[in-house]
Amino acid sequence: MLFLAGQTEPSPGPFLLVWGLLVIVTGGTIATKRGSSRMRSIVVNGLERNPRQQDKARAVSLGFMRSVGGVLAVCGLVAVPTALVMMARG
Repeated sequence: MLFLAGQTEPSPGPFLLVWGLLVIVTGGTIATKRGSSRMRSIVVNGLERNPRQQDKARAVSLGFMRSVGGVLAVCGLVAVPTALVMMARG
């Protein structure tokens, strides 16, 4: 156990960098009007078996989808500089 505690672990910086870039792209896509309508149609089409849930999914406004995309993009914008700082410090 002491041997494992003394080992250095790989830095989460590269993972956080890749995750941040993917979230920026995904969130930016969902934040657009066309992207949010496409995402909503994908979700609605995926709920073919349950028409009750399909109606609930159709009732979700595009503004909500766009705000979720904006929050994801902001999270990515915070994660990328954090990852760069983590990788620079070593």
